[in-house]
Amino acid sequence: MKKLSINIPDNLAAKINDYVKAGFFLSEPDVILAAMSEFVRRNRLDMMERFAREDIEWAKKEALAPK
Repeated sequence: MKKLSINIPDNLAAKINDYVKAGFFLSEPDVILAAMSEFVRRNRLDMMERFAREDIEWAKKEALAPK
């Protein structure tokens, strides 16, 4: 597992702390992990599509390049 250290705005840190205090999460890192997991899940298809488009553009340029 990789450890990351981040700086976040005070107002966001307070909201994260509120979730922990309310019992929704056990710790602040758990909140961040849940948020990042959801972000990755929601954006996975968009990222795959973007990479596929970039690969197609590269292949088109290679095919049309003078040899």
